[in-house]
Amino acid sequence: MRTLAFWLSLILIFVTAWEDMVFFEGLGTVSRAMGLLLAAFWIVKVIVTGRFRKPRPFHVMVYLFVLWNTVSAFWSFDVEETLQRSKTYFQLAGLVWILWDLYTSPTALKAGLQAYVLGVYVSIGSTVVNYVMGQEANYLRYAATGFNANDLGLMLALGIPVAWHLAVSESNSKVTHMLSLVNYAYIPIAILAISLTASRGALLAALPAFLFVLGSLPRLNFFLRVLIFAALISALFALQPLVPQSSFQRLGTTGASIADGDLGDRVDIWRESIASFTEHPLLGIGSGAFRTAVVPGNVAHNSFLSVLAEVGMVGFALFVIILAMTVYQAMHQPKWDARFWLIILLVWTIGASSLTWEHRKATWLFLSLVVVGASLSVRRDEARCAQSLHM
Repeated sequence: MRTLAFWLSLILIFVTAWEDMVFFEGLGTVSRAMGLLLAAFWIVKVIVTGRFRKPRPFHVMVYLFVLWNTVSAFWSFDVEETLQRSKTYFQLAGLVWILWDLYTSPTALKAGLQAYVLGVYVSIGSTVVNYVMGQEANYLRYAATGFNANDLGLMLALGIPVAWHLAVSESNSKVTHMLSLVNYAYIPIAILAISLTASRGALLAALPAFLFVLGSLPRLNFFLRVLIFAALISALFALQPLVPQSSFQRLGTTGASIADGDLGDRVDIWRESIASFTEHPLLGIGSGAFRTAVVPGNVAHNSFLSVLAEVGMVGFALFVIILAMTVYQAMHQPKWDARFWLIILLVWTIGASSLTWEHRKATWLFLSLVVVGASLSVRRDEARCAQSLHM
């Protein structure tokens, strides 16, 4: 039963990367449907075995954050939206706990990361097809079916350090060697797809990922380093003609948009968010009520301001503590792993600063995997200590 639950979790991670492409009436996205199936099997597993992995302080803070979002229904400006958002958060909290319980080995963690990369490939394929068919997500911008171009851009950017980390990790498995080619190929293909989305936020978020790739080249031997670098550059030059000029023109306005303080009309929304917070500083306006109470029909376009406006200082403090604990967990891992997870968190932070991603599944997926990785590092250290004592 545990093995089946683990495989269902891999499928869930796989579909999370293209969840907006498929929608089931009455159930929601494909990832939500898969999440409910996973939860059912995991609960049965717990009942049958009578065992589950005890949560850590990180998980306790996640549950408190979810609880506070739910309680905000008592003062919400839109109770229906708050209850719907709370439902989403409860499902995400369940995902956090399930991943913590099932992912107890480095092999399991790598499998989860690989599932994400393979899933993003599906979104890339849909994006390319839509581009070829001339089906725009926005004016002269392309994305996978059902996706917002900016959301997809951040999904793609998060996949770059993941794919590179998996590609250069040592392994003697033939399957892993085959997947390494898939992971190496992801880098230029993801750049192509980000260009098609013409997402300036995703381009900025991807910059730390590119630095991570360049900075970790010394891990490879000289011949392989030159070969891979040449292959990536050649692939970029080969793919460049496929990107429409309009995408390069929009991406080229990134610096000007920042200098002008416009950022795609987000600055005005951010001012409204701050104004809303000053009016309701402690409790906020209610989880999910931003569209109703602050900017009708629009979101905050900043995960931090969204949390601050919706659940006030109390909810924001819980959210920041969760992020701080995650950063701490990332930093106290072996150097290579610590660098990888910190880059993931930096990519997410840059992307989430212009997107409302506090309730997206990918956010809580990566936060969970950071904590899982930290627990595995602690286990390895304890095993080494025990081994040294017996020598």
